[in-house]
Amino acid sequence: MEADMDGVESAFALLLDRGGGARPLPLEQVRDWKPSDGALWLNLSPDLPDLPRVLEQTFPLPPEVRDILLGEVGRVRTDVVQGDQLILLMQHPDAVRTGAPTRTLRAWMSSEHCVTLAYADQPAIVLLRHRLAQGHGPRGADLFLAFANAAFEETALRLTDFDDALSDLEGRFEERLPEDVIAQHLRRLRRGLLEQRRFVSLARDAIVRVGLLDVAWLAVQEPRMRQSAERASSLLKELDALVERARVLHEDEKARQDDKSQRILYLLTIISGVFLPLSFITGLLGVNLGGIPGTQWNGAFLLLVLVLIVLAVMEWRALRRRELV
Repeated sequence: MEADMDGVESAFALLLDRGGGARPLPLEQVRDWKPSDGALWLNLSPDLPDLPRVLEQTFPLPPEVRDILLGEVGRVRTDVVQGDQLILLMQHPDAVRTGAPTRTLRAWMSSEHCVTLAYADQPAIVLLRHRLAQGHGPRGADLFLAFANAAFEETALRLTDFDDALSDLEGRFEERLPEDVIAQHLRRLRRGLLEQRRFVSLARDAIVRVGLLDVAWLAVQEPRMRQSAERASSLLKELDALVERARVLHEDEKARQDDKSQRILYLLTIISGVFLPLSFITGLLGVNLGGIPGTQWNGAFLLLVLVLIVLAVMEWRALRRRELV
């Protein structure tokens, strides 16, 4: 058992003391846990080798729980087993495709224990463990809501960073900095905003689904679940506002790039228009046929150059009078 867990930081077990604190429990002692010892939180890494066997050795799971807990999930899945036990599966739908941070949670919860399969470096889990160490964490049955609220707090902090970054980009845009610098930062910012919005939407969906379940120990927390869902909706509105600001800035940047491209094309068109008659004359006089005027006069080339210069000046003045340049 110890060999299976060696070097895996995501594996830990905590006994909650019902007062906001917790103490670590050695993994080899988890099988001997009893509800009278205190609420148990056991977490294992989802990428553990031979996860089903390790999970079975660490904490005995009924077959129906094991099959659902390790089953497939597209976004959010909730199941009630044995009357009062909740199985919650959450997975960021675009994490693999977009390269977003992996945020998954597979949890088997009751009023007395919580077994999770999740990466321990996820911000919500890190914050939750820190609060338990400080004596300000959940007391047991409210562990699910503690997960959600910790995630929302992390999102609220990131909103400030997003707002500052967006304000900085807007200032850079007014300073007319190089387009590639602004575009690169803007793409990164928009990607982060959209990823964060998808995650908050995922968490809100999970809260709403859990709130609809007919489980006694969850029904007691219904008012707090409603508050958490409202908080998620508020965060989504703020994220939508930031996404809209980023979209407007993107459109302004695109308009500036289009305007620059149009000016370049316009300049090339003017140059082509000026040199087209000159090229026609020189091309006509360059044909290898007899009868080309001036071939016997040494001053013909100088005269041709003067004529071309005069013609170019006349074309330029004509374009200026029509306010084309």
